[in-house]
Amino acid sequence: MSYNLERAMTKLQAEPIDDLMSIQIRLEEEMTQRGQERYLRDVSKAQNAQREEGTAYGQTILAHRLDALANGIREWIQETSKGVAGNRNLAFKKVKDMDPNTLAFLTLKNILAGISSLRTVQFVGRAIGTAIEDELRFAEVRKIEKRKFDKLVEGAKKRSSYHYKHIYAVRQAQRVDNWERWTAMDRVHVGVKMLDICMDTVGIVEITHQRVEKNQALKYVRALPDTIDWIERKNEVTQYLRPVYEPMVVQPRDWEDPFTGGYISSNIKPLKLVKTKNRAYLDELRNVEMPIVYEAVNALQRTPWQINSGVLEVMRSLWESGSEMGGLPPREGLPMPQVPHDIETNELAKKEFRIASAKIHMQNLSILGQRIGFSIGLGIAGRFEKYRKIYFPYQLDFRGRIYAVPHLNPQGADFQKALLRFANGKPLGEEGWKWLAIHGANVAGYDKASLEDRVNWVQDNEDEIIRCATDPYNHRGWSTEVGGVAIDKPWQFLAFCIEWKGYTEYGDSFVSKLPVAMDGSCSGIQHFSAMLRDKVGGAAVNLVPQDLPADVYQLVANKVIEQVKHDLVHGTEDGLGHTDEGTPYVIEGTKSLAAQWMQFGITRKVTKRSVMTLAYGSKEYGFKEQLMEDIIRPARQASQMDPARFPFSHDGYRAAAYMAKAIWVAVNATLVKASEAMNWLKHAASLAASEQLPVRWNTPVGFPVMQAYPDLALRTVKTAINGKTVKLTMYAEQDKLDRRKQSQGIAPNFVHSCDAAHMMLTVVRAKQVGISNFAMIHDSFGTTAGDVEDLYHVVREGFVELYEDIPVLENFRDEINEQLSDSNRLNLEPLPERGDLDLSKVCQSRYCFA
Repeated sequence: MSYNLERAMTKLQAEPIDDLMSIQIRLEEEMTQRGQERYLRDVSKAQNAQREEGTAYGQTILAHRLDALANGIREWIQETSKGVAGNRNLAFKKVKDMDPNTLAFLTLKNILAGISSLRTVQFVGRAIGTAIEDELRFAEVRKIEKRKFDKLVEGAKKRSSYHYKHIYAVRQAQRVDNWERWTAMDRVHVGVKMLDICMDTVGIVEITHQRVEKNQALKYVRALPDTIDWIERKNEVTQYLRPVYEPMVVQPRDWEDPFTGGYISSNIKPLKLVKTKNRAYLDELRNVEMPIVYEAVNALQRTPWQINSGVLEVMRSLWESGSEMGGLPPREGLPMPQVPHDIETNELAKKEFRIASAKIHMQNLSILGQRIGFSIGLGIAGRFEKYRKIYFPYQLDFRGRIYAVPHLNPQGADFQKALLRFANGKPLGEEGWKWLAIHGANVAGYDKASLEDRVNWVQDNEDEIIRCATDPYNHRGWSTEVGGVAIDKPWQFLAFCIEWKGYTEYGDSFVSKLPVAMDGSCSGIQHFSAMLRDKVGGAAVNLVPQDLPADVYQLVANKVIEQVKHDLVHGTEDGLGHTDEGTPYVIEGTKSLAAQWMQFGITRKVTKRSVMTLAYGSKEYGFKEQLMEDIIRPARQASQMDPARFPFSHDGYRAAAYMAKAIWVAVNATLVKASEAMNWLKHAASLAASEQLPVRWNTPVGFPVMQAYPDLALRTVKTAINGKTVKLTMYAEQDKLDRRKQSQGIAPNFVHSCDAAHMMLTVVRAKQVGISNFAMIHDSFGTTAGDVEDLYHVVREGFVELYEDIPVLENFRDEINEQLSDSNRLNLEPLPERGDLDLSKVCQSRYCFA
């Protein structure tokens, strides 16, 4: 069934809603095997019309490479079938009956998909092999279902309305899946062989080595310099990097069981409700009653969205002009360091040059990856702009957190969120304009003030906001600074400016479509504080009413400052140490390290990431690495312009270790109960792991979680690259669990399952009060500005309901007790004692979700 997507997009305005189901089915064809046919067909048209310059030229280059690769694969199959060139190896047995054109398409697609980064040969081989296995698997499904599918299309056309078309399609589109899965090694063998043929026939990538230990080197796949240049010149390649899953033009199929939600037809690889490879677990879910889970995820899927054309126009124009406004990725990479004149004779200079070159190369790969990712999102927005309504299928992870599936989605980066708005808006009314103003202040970065001050900030800077909306090219404050505030999320702030301009023109009757979100205040700590009724921790994360928002990051910073000031006077003195070679060096005492930090300045920024990640399992060592990444290394780079900005000695590693310990002490003194809860969870998971038991529990809304991290053993795979036998190492899952990961993972996974439950309950309760637009991201709750007043109360009431009605930790204890042996039940420590936090006060707290 051929179909020209671009033509369909052009004709969108004329498409009646009755045809949307057939359009969606065809779009799903475009997402998979039809991509190759469409691509070659469009190139052929471009050649016939002599339009090989511009857009068609990049397509022609890629099409030629596809043809060459397909010929190379065809020759390999023919030679191997005769007993030549490696005999009948494993890869040949798996793919000998496949169309070489399809193999070439899947190989090239997966090579290009991550071409902006270094990937191990194992990773690329496994990706190609997985795609080929999927194609074989779903070719069988399509063959079996062809009659059903044809009947579905014809039957859907006969239905009189979209509603009945949708119901009909949901009932008819059944999955057939009796496939015997390949092993991980099967996939690597097949994929590496396809990679080898690709390098031999069309180039594009090469194999490079990077030594990690004295006698060990990892093999990586990287783009050839010519390939990088080609991608730089031909942005059209991004259409070939399109992700498999894209938005839908009809409502996704409701999730009624773990296997039949999301996309409509069998042309696309079906989604599973939970992203897991554990089929037995999914089969168990069939028999689990979890109405709140299904109702919540379906409500998110039913929310209609549309592309924000005003933002798209500005973004596209700036991108095409090469601008980096609003944080757009740079169009050029960083210049490589100059080659030393004595590189052939000076080993030290040669080593430093190679290190510097490697760093710049990795940075340029990162920049290229940002460009490609941004261009993919921009391309999807352009293709779906003319649809009045688009939808996003959602899935759950094993903890119950809900994620949108397509590449462009409402949970994405700043630019992605700005490109999307609700299709069905709501008049602002008497209160909505205030929430819209608060949203504007929040995305600007003015989010530590009172709610009233945030509204006042917008009103005080209204003229500048309107100028940004009217002429965003000349009035660039939206991307830099407004009213003395450095803009935090420029593209969402631009979307707000445009929306606020509409409000100033139409007043309370203005129909606002912008998602307005309320975020939890250090969400993980909120949940631990609530389940243990921790009054101190709860106050630090705004679970109690306060005139101004509490800032837990600053509270911890204040305790750290107290400790550092103490060390300035009472700390240890510097000492003297010696290397193995006998070279002396200074061992800095805590007095010196404290002085360095006081000179640098201890702000909430220094403590923020450590406090944020505490609830998700981060410890003192993790704090140290975070400080090096977020504080020390950026300060060292800035010191090239101003040496005084880096008061730390050497590379700052000892200073980071000192501060990590100070933060660890301060955060445990501030958030005592959260630490107790996490330690108890680790203890319980360790007991289960000692018996090789996965940890199972049900979330407060009835979703069954199973944490089972398999132990991974290092295996060696022999394969051939460039005619030579090479050994690749890869990790293979064992039949036993990784005890360390089971212990380390339980605290973050448990608290994530709790915030997922809160979000689901909030969605269901919000539906009951008439809210139908949802922009939800785990601990962020969004809807139209006109509905925020209702959501404001629902999200708090849901949080209280979750922890007043359900003894969350006690339930977890009882469930794990059922799994443990008699001896380990006796070893299970008592739960931490509860405090006296009054949870009902959450409903009066203005800043717990704000």
